[in-house]
Amino acid sequence: MALPELMGESEFFSARPTVSAVQSAEDTLQRLAAALEDVFLIYNVDYQEHSVRNGSTAHAIVFQGKLLADSEPTYPILLKRYNALGYTPLLRRKGNVDMVVLIEGIVQTRRINSPRWLHLALLLLTIITATLSGAQFQGAALNVRALQRGNLESLANVIQAGAPFALTLLLILGVHEMGHYFAARRHKVEVTLPYFIPFPFFLLGTLGAVIFIKSPLNNRKALFDVGISGPLAGFVVALIAYIIGLFLPPSGVNSLLLQGIGNERIGMPILLQGLGDVLRPDLLQTYSGRNISSLAVFVARQPIAFAAWFGMLLTVLNLLPIGQLDGGHVMYTLFGEAAWTIALITFVGMIFLGLTIFPSLLFFALLAFLTGLRHPPPGDDITPLDNGRKLLGYATIVLFFLIGTVTPFTFGR
Repeated sequence: MALPELMGESEFFSARPTVSAVQSAEDTLQRLAAALEDVFLIYNVDYQEHSVRNGSTAHAIVFQGKLLADSEPTYPILLKRYNALGYTPLLRRKGNVDMVVLIEGIVQTRRINSPRWLHLALLLLTIITATLSGAQFQGAALNVRALQRGNLESLANVIQAGAPFALTLLLILGVHEMGHYFAARRHKVEVTLPYFIPFPFFLLGTLGAVIFIKSPLNNRKALFDVGISGPLAGFVVALIAYIIGLFLPPSGVNSLLLQGIGNERIGMPILLQGLGDVLRPDLLQTYSGRNISSLAVFVARQPIAFAAWFGMLLTVLNLLPIGQLDGGHVMYTLFGEAAWTIALITFVGMIFLGLTIFPSLLFFALLAFLTGLRHPPPGDDITPLDNGRKLLGYATIVLFFLIGTVTPFTFGR
C-alpha cells in the first residue's frame, strides 16, 4: 500500500547570528522594514508567536500593509533579502490586509542523501516480493526444496504467474512517484529519488513507494503541481493497464486473496465498471448464476487488470483530502484553511468506514493522524491558483469519486 509522500516544506528553523545580536532592536526593525521599501507599503508593525513545522513556536515580527506587486514574483525577492539578514519571510493575507511575517532563523534543507544503488536495490527487492505475492494470488508457490536441488521449474512458474501483476503494479507506483519528482524539479525544488518499500508479508508484496521533498514548496501553485502530478500520472498508467487487461485472458484459478475473503466480490468503481460494460459487453451477464458481476470476477482473475484495480485503489487512498496526503495538498491549494474542516470530516469518516466496512482505512487514518490532519500553509500563501489549475483540481475531486468505492472487498459468501 502506498505511503503518503512527505512533501511538506519541513520548516525547521535554525537560528543564525542576525543583526539583532549587535544592534539595538530599533535598528533591527529599521533594517527589516527597509527591505520592504520597494515592494510593500507598511501600515503597522506587530509582534507575535508563530507556530512552525516541528511543533514549536518562534518569535515573529509582522509587517501589516499592502503588497505593491504580485506576490508570486515578490516572494523570492523577499526570501533572498531576509535570508541575508537571518530571517525567513512568510506572506499571509487577512481580509484586505497583507502581512509579511518574519521569523528569526532560516529554513534548513533536509539532509537526505542516499546513494543511487540503494534506490535500485530497494526496487529490485520490491520486484521480487511483489512477484512472489502476485504468484501466490494465482496459486503458484515457490518450492524452496526443489530450488535447492537445482530444479528451476518452480521458480519459472512463480515468475510467469507473478510478474504480470507485480510489474504492472510497480509501474503504476513508479510513475506516480516520478510524477511528483519531475513536478518538483520543474519548480526547482530539491527532491529524492523514489524509495520503493518491499514487504514480503503483505498482500501486495510492497508498502508502495515514497519520495522526500528536501526544500520548500514556496507557493500554492508549486504545492498543487507537485501534489496532483503523482496521482494523475499513476491514474493514467492504471487506466491503460486496466483497458489492456480487459482484452487478455484471465487465469484459471481463483485469487488466493479473494478465496481468503470468501468470494470474488471486489468493488468495481463507477469508471472501471463503465469501461468494462462498454469494452467488454460480453461480461455483462451474472457469474455462475450468482448475483455477482462477471466483470468483477474477470478483473479479479486477470493479473494485469487486477493490478490496475489495486492501482486505482491506491490512487484513491492517496487522494484522500487530509493532512500530508496528495489529496490534502490539492484541497489546501483550492480551499485554503477550509481544507482543515474537510480533513477533520474525512478523518471521522475514515474511522467509521474502517470500523464498519473497510478495515484497512484504519491504517491510513492512523498514518494521517501521525503526519497531521491540518495541511500547513506554504511560505507564500497569497498567490492564488490560476483557472486552469482550479479546473484540474475540481476535475480531480470528481475523479476521486469515479474511481473510489467504499467496499473494495466484501467479506463472507
